[in-house]
Amino acid sequence: MKYFMTDDSEYVFTLDYFKEMLIDDELEEMELLEVKSDIGGEMWCSRKEYFIESGDCGCLCPQYNPCNGKNGRCRHLKNGFVLTGKKFLLTKDGLKDV
Repeated sequence: MKYFMTDDSEYVFTLDYFKEMLIDDELEEMELLEVKSDIGGEMWCSRKEYFIESGDCGCLCPQYNPCNGKNGRCRHLKNGFVLTGKKFLLTKDGLKDV
């Protein structure tokens, strides 16, 4: 699955999210930046949808749900993202390279 973000956003979303935003906000077009998973970089909480600071993920978090059911890595903890350098223009006709 590919993820994108806008130039002024801190969050990443799927293409379907931006398609809905285009329709809901009645926009003609939207420029999107492609991002890819950053293995070994910042970690992303898929439940709270923000980057995790050191110590923020663990048993004190109400969303904490360890993969093994007891302790350890939370199943909501994902790799962060980095820009790929690819820009796209999303219109009602679809996604086009910029």
